[in-house]
Amino acid sequence: MKKLDFSAVFKEYYPLVRAYCLSRFGIDGYDADDYVSQAFSDLWLKWEDFSSASPPAVYSWLCKRARSIFIDEYRRKKRAPDEVEYNEELHGIAEIDGVLEDEAYQAYIAEIRSKLGERENEIFTAMVEQSLGIDKTAEILGMNRAGTLTAWYRLRTKLGEILKNIF
Repeated sequence: MKKLDFSAVFKEYYPLVRAYCLSRFGIDGYDADDYVSQAFSDLWLKWEDFSSASPPAVYSWLCKRARSIFIDEYRRKKRAPDEVEYNEELHGIAEIDGVLEDEAYQAYIAEIRSKLGERENEIFTAMVEQSLGIDKTAEILGMNRAGTLTAWYRLRTKLGEILKNIF
C-alpha cells in the first residue's frame, strides 16, 4: 500500500474537518480552527500508525478526534468554578459602595434576616454576602448541588416578597 504524505493529507482534509466542526458543533470559525489544529497535532504524533492507512480512515479519525476534543472542552467548561457576580436584580439587595455600613443598612439586613430560616440565612450569607458560587456554597453547607440550587431559587423568591413588604 502507498504511504501517505502528511502535508498532502493536511491540505486535503483540513477544510473538510473544519467544515465538519462548524456544521456539527455550532461554533465559530476560530474555535473550529482550534479543534482541527489540535486534531492534526495529535495525528502528527501518531503519524507512523497512519502513514499507511487509507485516506478515508484518516479523515474519519480526524473527525472523531476533533469531536472528542470538543466534548472534553465542553465538559471542562461545564465543571469550571461557578463565580457569582453581584447583580441587584438577582440578589434583590442594593449594592453598597462598600466603605462603611451605616445603621440603616444594618437594620435593613437585620429585618431581612429575621424573616429567614436558619438554612436560608446560611445560604444568604454564602451567596449574597460572601459571593460564593453554587458549588462552593453546597460544599460548605454539606448539600448537593441540586439541593443548593433549589434552596437558592426559593430564597430569591422569598427575598423578593420580603423586599416588597419592606418598601
